Amino acid sequence: MTALPHVRQIFERLSRGTHLSSDDEPFFSALSSTSFEDYAEYFAPLGFELIRHEREFFYFAPTDPEKVPDTLPRIAVFSYILIDHAANQGELIEDFILGRNFLVSALPHFSLDRYAALLRQVDVHDVADLELILKNLERLGWLKWLGIDEFRFLRPFHRVFDKCLELSTQVASTTDAERPDSSD
Repeated sequence: MTALPHVRQIFERLSRGTHLSSDDEPFFSALSSTSFEDYAEYFAPLGFELIRHEREFFYFAPTDPEKVPDTLPRIAVFSYILIDHAANQGELIEDFILGRNFLVSALPHFSLDRYAALLRQVDVHDVADLELILKNLERLGWLKWLGIDEFRFLRPFHRVFDKCLELSTQVASTTDAERPDSSD
């Protein structure tokens, strides 16, 4: 195996839980090249499984999938509110979330009592708490700051976005199955 470019920096970032996408050059290009398998083989004996997501980003598989990070419930509620807000606005959800920039000061998270109640359940009480969630999303490689108040979501945000949509579909299917048949 030839020397892998940027292997130390890639390992350091991935082992901290960061996801690497096209915004993370030159690391993304190194992993995207034909040597992806070489990187995967290199990390495997160290106990890390390198994942290439179908939406073209990279991360290490969780070492203990049963252990939920403390930040995940907050991220999930934050994401759910953004998805619900987009749906209520009649927006195409994926385009809304992954196709535009956001201002922290204009986020809908405290605009409705039901959103604020959901946030309180995960100990998020104000904009400062929302900013902590956004900093965690940045650390994961799921968003990029464009200014002091402005950010955009990156491709790896699909990990939580796709899960929210999957759960929403399951809930809708369960609700439909529980409705009495009106054709009787």
